[in-house]
Amino acid sequence: MAEPDEKNLDLLSVEEAAAYLKFSTAFLYKLCKENKIPHVNYGRHIIFRKTDLYNWLGSMVTYGEEKLEA
Repeated sequence: MAEPDEKNLDLLSVEEAAAYLKFSTAFLYKLCKENKIPHVNYGRHIIFRKTDLYNWLGSMVTYGEEKLEA
């Protein structure tokens, strides 16, 4: 198993993740409760990996109804 690189270990609290995504903390808690955003529950804490949030946000991008010509 490869050692994780330091960049993938950027862990964020709810407040930090909300600031990174420009969401309110209440909205972020709602997304977590509905399992709509990647997160880890650790006891009473919720933890996010910055790379997971970046990838999750990228997966939500849409380009409208136009088909892209290859």
